[in-house]
Parts: sequence; C-alpha cells; structure tokens
Amino acid sequence: MSTAWPYGRRLLRSAAVWPLLAAAAIFCISSAPPAMAADVPPNPLQKPGWTLDRHDEFNGSLDGSLWITNYLESRTPEWRSRARYHFRDNALVLRIDDDQPTYYSDGNPMKVSSIQTGQMVGLHQTSPFDHSIPTVFKYAPQYGYFEIRAKSTARQGMHTAFWTVGRQDTASQRAEIDVMEHAPGRHGLRSFFYNLHKWSDPSLPELEQTIPVNFDVTSDFHIYALEWTPTQIKLYVDNVLTNTINASPAYASAFLLGIYQNAGWNGTVNPNDPQPKEFVVDYFRAYKRADTGGGLVSGATYKLRNAATGTYLDSEGNGALTVAAATSYDDQDWVVTQQSGGWTVRNVRTGRYYLDTDATNSRIIWNNGEIVADSLWNPESTASGFRLDNSRSDRAYMYATSAGEVKWNTGATDNSTVWVFERK
Repeated sequence: MSTAWPYGRRLLRSAAVWPLLAAAAIFCISSAPPAMAADVPPNPLQKPGWTLDRHDEFNGSLDGSLWITNYLESRTPEWRSRARYHFRDNALVLRIDDDQPTYYSDGNPMKVSSIQTGQMVGLHQTSPFDHSIPTVFKYAPQYGYFEIRAKSTARQGMHTAFWTVGRQDTASQRAEIDVMEHAPGRHGLRSFFYNLHKWSDPSLPELEQTIPVNFDVTSDFHIYALEWTPTQIKLYVDNVLTNTINASPAYASAFLLGIYQNAGWNGTVNPNDPQPKEFVVDYFRAYKRADTGGGLVSGATYKLRNAATGTYLDSEGNGALTVAAATSYDDQDWVVTQQSGGWTVRNVRTGRYYLDTDATNSRIIWNNGEIVADSLWNPESTASGFRLDNSRSDRAYMYATSAGEVKWNTGATDNSTVWVFERK
C-alpha cells in the first residue's frame, strides 16, 4: 500500500519506469477495456463456483472476530493508530477528522483510519518501532476471491485503499497487493492504482499500474475484487475481469481497508476543505474455491511426499508418524475422503486410521477411527502440491522436519508444509 515509504518511494518512480515496463513484459500483464459506467448494486452473497469463507456486511457494527481497528500499531503510540469510523445506511464509513491526531509524532502530517485482519511487530515495515504488540491474525488466507463494494473520496491530499500484506512468517514474505488504491490528486476521479509490490520477496516483480474506468469512483458504489491463485492475481471491476498479472505471492496475507491524508504522494490538502474525509465500504467478502480439495479425488489412494525433504509420510506403530524414503509397503499409502466439514486422510494398513493433531509437542498421529475437528483437514492448492490445514481453529498446517518428525503449526507456510499427492 502506498504509505509504505511516505517520503522516499514516490521519488524513485520516474527512474523506475523502464524496469517496470520490462517486468511487465516478462510477467505478461494483460488488461481488458475500461469497465463501463454503472451504479452497481450489491452482488448476491453466494457466488457460483465459490464457497463463502468470511464476510462483514457492516450493518451497524464491525465483526470483532475479523477486524483490528489500529493501523500497524507497533510503529506509533496506540492512541495515534486508532481508526475513526461510523456506520451509515448499513455501510462502514472510515473517516479523517479535524481533531484526529497525526499518525506519527515527529512532524509527519499523515493521518490514517484503517481496519485490518492481522497485526504483528514490523508488519509491512520493520521501522519505525514504538512498542511491542501481540501477533494476531484473525484472517490471513492464501488464495481465493475477495471483494468490496465501495466509493472513494474526491478530496485532495487523500487516498483510499483495499490491499493485502504478507503475514511475514519469513523475512521475504512481505509482498503487497493493492487491489484498489485511489488518490484524486494523482488519478482524478476515473482511475486508480492496481499494484503488486514485492518488497523483500525475490520471486515477484515490482508492478504499479493505473486502471482507467468509465465512471466516477467517488460518486457511487462500485465493486472491486481480487482473484488470487497460485500463479496469477486478477482484478475484477464491477464483476468484469479487468487486469491479470501472471505472478502471485505464495503465502498467507492479511487484508486492510483504509483512508489516508498527507501520505507524502497523494497531493496537497486544501486547508479550506472541511472534514470529515470519507471512504465508504458497503461490504467485505472472502471466498474459497468450491472444490476445496483442489483436484484431489475423494476415495483415491495417494503417497504423500513432502516438498521440502523429498521424503514420504509413513505410519509406524502406536499412532506414530515419520517421513522416510519411499518404500512399497502399505504404511505409506493413504486414502483421502471428503467428509462433512473437511477431508480425512486414512492409512491403508489395517488398524491404522486418520491423521490427527495431538496436543503433545504439536505432533501429528494416526488415531483409532475418530472423525472430529482434530482429524479433519482442508486441502489448499499450491503451485507444487497441497497444504493440509487442520479444521481446529487453533491448529493449522501439517509439516515435516529434517529430523523426520511430522507436526502441526499455527500458520507458517514455508515449503515444509507443502505435500505432493502421488496417486497410486
């Protein structure tokens, strides 16, 4: 999101034009004609081909299980990071007020009101640092379809944004997708930024694009959506595919909605222009592919090879699991079955049942036949295989260690969590 380097980043843009054009050619950006003008009504809540994952219709309150109302709090005193917002006509109104404190205390004039689905020290930027905060990710998906219905502000010196930031399980997982970033001082009223900022992710290009539309983004509600797959990010405007980038962050990310004043690149505020300045959002919706198994065949038998170690999931006695070199024995054969609420993964050997998360040392075991949240999994497709996300809300991905252990984590998504399903 464009506040990441308030003073320095924008100065580099002219010098970066040719590298960006080169990157665009390499990564095959394609654009459709501008979206047609329309006063677009809300979409139905259900979307064909997709399963609703999370949403907030902003009908008079915020979903506290989804949103944090402090913007990147570790960088500034808590009271400076608080969002100003209210609700009007069953929509969220994020606003900048006259009496609102600046975000920083060092003379930087930026003000911000933002809500976000995750937080941690150093999220999005490692500096400045003001104080420690707990790491909390209320919602940080990897891949899916995400949309808002919103209208931006027409006031100078402002910008509004619907964007993502990598949850930084490793130092390189920091890429940002700006689904819709609009600054009237830069874009006028009929265009906005659609960006992919790689930050420290060496696998991605740095791309900044202006998207023209045939309507005023500040006068009526319009729909802005991101389809995020293992290989592409696609922009939809009013349900029309408008731009495709053939690159994709390969890790979970949090979502943010915000309005910013005096961010250092979005123009000069008119001192006679009265507050409040507003970003109005009718809803936020997030979807997963309806075929959650991502191509797995229910009832089929597979060997599971760990992408990081190259070794195979192997059952042993007394519920124990390990990863080992490939063998022809059936203790490395697993049947995957779609159940109500998730998938089970059962060992073929008689008397050995389902993969199950155990509280002791975060280990994974095979159980005696129980189908409960601990033994239900949600396969998430990746470019090279699948991640198995446990159905318990406090437990996430199955992974393998170099010592041959099989464990569960609370959300890290490195290559040790990827499993290649080799069908028998």
